[in-house]
Amino acid sequence: MYTTDVLTEMLKEEGGSLFDARSASLGHTLQGGIPSPMDRVRAVRLSLRCMAFLEQYHESLHSSHQPHQATAAGPQTAAVITIQGGGVKWVPVQEMVQHADMVNRRGKENWWAGIKDLVEQLSGKPQFLGIPKTELHASVFAK
Repeated sequence: MYTTDVLTEMLKEEGGSLFDARSASLGHTLQGGIPSPMDRVRAVRLSLRCMAFLEQYHESLHSSHQPHQATAAGPQTAAVITIQGGGVKWVPVQEMVQHADMVNRRGKENWWAGIKDLVEQLSGKPQFLGIPKTELHASVFAK
């Protein structure tokens, strides 16, 4: 059976000194949920794009490689795959670091931060936590 660990070891062995391989478990797997059909579609889209990325940069490194000479990969070969809007996009690691809170492992800006209180009200979080109505944020009702 090809588990994540088996595939990672295969990639490490095949990559040798050309590239490194690490395994990662998807969040919903770690949380114990069953992937939805949309999760599976996204996983396939991301996997296909990742394989195309590896093939593209492998070919460019392989074609420029001189025998008995070290080959350095360019900065564009270190990238993070993202879903932005309806499309899959590569973001260079240097750009990602500028927009990331590396300590907390999340973005510096969250598009939903301005509506957090409203979402908590609509989801019933204050009632669930037993917060009296007098302590609720007036800003939610003022909008």
